This record gives sequence, C-alpha cells and structure tokens, in this order.
Amino acid sequence: MTWFVIVLIYVAFGCIAFVVWRKWIAPWQQLEQVITQIGRGERPRTFLMEGSVPAQRIGFQLEKIVNELEQLQKQIAKRESGMQTIFSAMHDALLVVDSNRQVILTNQTFRKLFDAPEISVATPLLEIVRDPTLDQLLTDAFRGDGPVRCELALDGSQIELHAVATRNESGEITGALVLFHDITELKKMDQVRRDFVANVSHELRTPLSILRGYIETLLDSPETSHEELSRILRVMERHSKRLDLLAEDLLTLAQLESANPHLRLADIDLSTFLRDVIRDLEKKLANKKLHLLVDVSPDLPPVHADRPRLQEALYNLLDNAVKYSREHGEIRLSARQRDSEIELTVSDDGIGITKEDLPRIFERFYRADKARSPDKIRGTGLGLAIVKHIAQLHGGRVEAESELDKGTTIRMVLPTAM
Repeated sequence: MTWFVIVLIYVAFGCIAFVVWRKWIAPWQQLEQVITQIGRGERPRTFLMEGSVPAQRIGFQLEKIVNELEQLQKQIAKRESGMQTIFSAMHDALLVVDSNRQVILTNQTFRKLFDAPEISVATPLLEIVRDPTLDQLLTDAFRGDGPVRCELALDGSQIELHAVATRNESGEITGALVLFHDITELKKMDQVRRDFVANVSHELRTPLSILRGYIETLLDSPETSHEELSRILRVMERHSKRLDLLAEDLLTLAQLESANPHLRLADIDLSTFLRDVIRDLEKKLANKKLHLLVDVSPDLPPVHADRPRLQEALYNLLDNAVKYSREHGEIRLSARQRDSEIELTVSDDGIGITKEDLPRIFERFYRADKARSPDKIRGTGLGLAIVKHIAQLHGGRVEAESELDKGTTIRMVLPTAM
C-alpha cells in the first residue's frame, strides 16, 4: 500500500511538472528562439505559442511588430531606391560628409568624376579627394554661416563647388553637402562671347579710325587738291564697303544662330545650281587668271536645302579659294554622293593652312594671318563660321584638310533629299 501511494505521488508530481513545463517553461524557450530569429533578420515560421495565454499574447504582439517592421523596411527601401534614382540621374556630382569628413553619401556622377567606382560609407574623404580647395570649402561650410562656393580645376575641366552645412534637430552641425557643377562649357562660351566682342570692336575700330581721320583731314583742309580728294574718297569708299560687309555678315550669323533661322527648304538639282554659283564668280576668277575645274556626278540626287543659304555657303567657300590662291592657280569644285550624304567640295592649290590653325578656322573672326595672308588679304573672318552654321542647320557638317603651301580642301556634307 505504501509503495502504491509513493508511485501515485511520483506520478502526480510528474504530471504537475509536465504541465508546468508545457504551460510555462516550453513557451518561453519557443519565445527565445523566435526572438533570436528576429534578431538575425529572419522571419519565424510561426508566432503561435503553445502554453499559457500570456505567451500566446506575446507571440501575437511579436508577429504584429515583425509585420510593421517589414512594412517599414519596404517603405525605406522604396524611398532609398527613389533617392538613388534621383541621384543617378543628376548631372551634378553629389557628396555628403559628416563633421569628421567621412563620406556618408555619393552619387554615380561623383564616383565617375573622381574615378572611384566603389566608396564605402565612413570612408575618409582624404582617401578619395586630395585637394586643398575642397578641404577649405568644407572648413568654410562647417562654420555654418551659410552656403559657400569655390571653383576647382580638375583634369582640364572647371568645376564649380557649392557647399552647405547639414544640421540635426538641435541645430548642431553634423556635416556638409557639396554639389560639383561642371562649368567648363559655360567658361568656354563666356570666353567666346568676350572674344567675339573684342574681335568685333577690333574689326570696327580700324575702318572707323581711317574714316574719321580722313573726314577730319577734309574738314581741316578745304583746299585739298582734286587728285588728293579722289584718293581719299576711294580709300573711304573701300573702308565703308568693308564696314557694310562686316555688318551684313554679323546679321547673317545672328540670324543663323537664332531659334528661327527661317529656312525655306526645297529639292535642289546641284548641276544647275552649281552653274549659277560659278557664273557669279567668273570675273574674280579671270582677275587672278584662275582655272576652275567642276566635277559633278551625273546621277547625283537632289539635296533638300534652302537655296539662298546654300548659295551663300558655296560662294564663301569659292571666294576664299580665289582669295588664297596664287595667280594661274587651280580651283576644283566637286559634288559626289557618299552613302546617304552629298559632299560638296572646294579645293585650291594655294597657300594652305598650318596644322595648328586648321582646327580653328570655323571659329568666328579666326584668321590664320601668318600662314594664309602674306599679302595682307582681308576679310570679315566670318565666312567659314557662316558656312559651318548653314551646314549644321541642314543636318550636315563641314570638314577641312590643308597643308601649308600646298592648298586647302573644305567639304560641306549634306543629307540627300528624302
């Protein structure tokens, strides 16, 4: 009987222990495993806790928290993806650093600009960019007085830097944001503008000075002889014509560069067209005893162009060839098809252009005087710039080849009529 009671007591304690383990101990072990999985960034297979109601409630709350965290992570990932898309589309390089000059954020443009494909967060900026200009810019930005700017020369490019301090909610400076804007083309355009103004002023000054001088001479010397008066008037006429030509070329160039150049496009038969252009130059060719060879392919398709503009471009090319050819020289005018393009080529065997000057001959007012004008041949310096703009307006381009003392070849390449 005693042994029976002892067995019953042992079994009772075992049952109680099992119930306690199952309701109170096992759920907490399961909860510990679930929490460990969540800490590793894994989603538990189940949040259903066996055992006591408190454990089940904790499991339910954990599932709710995990679901909210997953939604929050999706929102963060979506925003980060959107920000990265915006940063990648930016033409300007972007850099964000903390107050210790460690990198927080860069975009692809910045990494490309400084040839750093991979930049880890917290990388010291000094390991990427070693430039005192940027370092000083950050120092100025950290003072917190407002946005600061400077310019940085980098591999032949001119970069404008804008920096502003970043702050936390308490207003304390936590770092700086820097934008790198490439202003190389703007600098070039500004230089072109200044050169243009200077060149126009120079081109106007000479004839105006001569005209003013002769006018003062006539006013001061009313008894000037007939012969001297005739000479003065001829000089004044020549320079007034030069001023008129310059004004006309400037107006033409301005119209070609405007938003609406007023092109009247039509299909042009080049054989007839070139004959008309040559007819206008017969006198100039005869004056220098020049021989003109014309080579036009018989089956040449028409070009779709503005006839007066195309005529102006070819006249400029042929006029240059006449100017810079020696007496008894030869000028060649040809028109050929190359794939879906038409090549209009003007060649001469004149004084030629140096290799140094050749890339710049289509710039406004650029003249290779030393190489091409030993006899002080003068023009407005705008003819080839006009040719280039006319070709570009028709969807074409210009090309040039030359060798000093052997001649020059200039091609205007235009698309054929559709």
